[in-house]
Amino acid sequence: MYKILIVDDEIFVRMGLKMSIDWASRGFELLGEASNGQEALEKISETPPDIVITDIKMPVMDGIGLIKEISSSYPAIKCLVLSNYDEFELVKEAMKLGAVDYFLKVTIESDKLLEALEQVCEKLDGERTAADRRRAIDQTIREHRTVIERKYYLDLVGHDGTPESLKATIDALGLKLYDMRGVILLLLLRDYRELLEGRFQSDRRLLEFTILNVVDELINHQSGGKIVEHSPGAYAMIVSWREPPDGSRVADLAERVRRALRDYLSIEANVVCGAPFAGHGSLQEALASLDKLKLEAFYEQVGGVLRQGQAVFPDGAIAEAYRAAKSRLKLFVGLGDGARAAACLEAFVDETRERRIDPLLAKRHIAALAGALQDGLAVKLGDKEGTPIDTAIAVRLEEAEDFAELKRTALGFARQGERLLENHAGQQSPRDEIVKVIAYVKEHYRQRVSLEEMARRVAMNKSYFSRLFKQETGEAFQDFLIRTRMEQAREQLLATDKKVADIATDVGYNDIFYFTRAFKQYYRMSPGEYKKNHREIP
Repeated sequence: MYKILIVDDEIFVRMGLKMSIDWASRGFELLGEASNGQEALEKISETPPDIVITDIKMPVMDGIGLIKEISSSYPAIKCLVLSNYDEFELVKEAMKLGAVDYFLKVTIESDKLLEALEQVCEKLDGERTAADRRRAIDQTIREHRTVIERKYYLDLVGHDGTPESLKATIDALGLKLYDMRGVILLLLLRDYRELLEGRFQSDRRLLEFTILNVVDELINHQSGGKIVEHSPGAYAMIVSWREPPDGSRVADLAERVRRALRDYLSIEANVVCGAPFAGHGSLQEALASLDKLKLEAFYEQVGGVLRQGQAVFPDGAIAEAYRAAKSRLKLFVGLGDGARAAACLEAFVDETRERRIDPLLAKRHIAALAGALQDGLAVKLGDKEGTPIDTAIAVRLEEAEDFAELKRTALGFARQGERLLENHAGQQSPRDEIVKVIAYVKEHYRQRVSLEEMARRVAMNKSYFSRLFKQETGEAFQDFLIRTRMEQAREQLLATDKKVADIATDVGYNDIFYFTRAFKQYYRMSPGEYKKNHREIP
């Protein structure tokens, strides 16, 4: 249905036009009316019509001025002119400005006006069809261009031919590089999967076009270069300046790109500024380092600009913290305490960030903890509660693009386990005093720990504490202490290259022979035999 606006300073003319035709039945919608050109422009700015029927002579702004403004600012709108006998020169001017037809007020007939309007509609239909066709062609061209550019980009990254063939690839990609030097920047979209599945309805091409069009214009405003998709949610920006750029110019471009995406598209991103390159080989090395740049931004907050090498991952090991977290998590699952199990996983995830653990290593350890939670739930609940709860959790953790997504994925998994344990019939969390003792033993099993000392810690006599511990956990305190030490010893045997004597000391045994005998009683084989038969991949 085409929309019409009537503009005339005479109210009776406006009323006559409105009442002379059953507009809706003819496929038209009357948007409203205006008494002069200025008022008409205000209405047009709010809701643009398809057709304007306007008088020539009006106060404030006449029809000629209105048609000029419409031709300039709203070229898709068609204008029909109303005039009197003595206004023919003005009508000719209006037609030159783009009006499609005119009518004399005193002789206008509704049938003739409808006939003219239908002709205008045919013209509009043709223009819209042509515009849709052009958009479809443009989109197809852009899609093909993007696919071709990505192919040449991948050829450039993995190129192993001659310098001549490498130059040919660069030319085919359309890269404008001054003296074969420049800088590589990496654009990283935050919450990429949520953005893609939400606002862009899983249309990856649409998201890619949106990003490339905005950033490409910024890159080529004061420099030369190209932006190409490197991997889902990550884009390589290859930028070159006529003069060798300093750090501030590179950082300024990175910040302008980040702000443009935030301000115009409401898309949050991080930009990592890589090292400059000079020459074909140096360009390839810079491109090959992009995956490392991606890792450097892993722990960063949303919306920032980083420099290559700014993020440092210390060599501090996480294995000991992982073993402690795994032991606590298995304990809490066994006790049916889902809240503490989830909190245990969350604490470990936060620790990887606080200690700036290498993201790949952090993902592997968190995935292993999630697996331990999965196994514990399967043992605790059996098949009654529908476990396993997420067989693809390790893959989803591995695919996390940044720490926020990693934590969100891990905690979502932990909360599922917590709900399953809460719904498990007949399960109650142990008393706080017993949990306090369990936590103490898990932290201090290397030291001398006795039943008497634990009873004092929770202000109970020895006999009552012993009965309560067995009642709450289903296990005697001494058996729990031995099991804790044996499990810790087993973890170290399988995950480290420590000597048996050192492991014995680590888990609270000063006498290696006593430790070996206790281990053999518990696992039915010596520490050396157990390690040989059960060694896991670290």
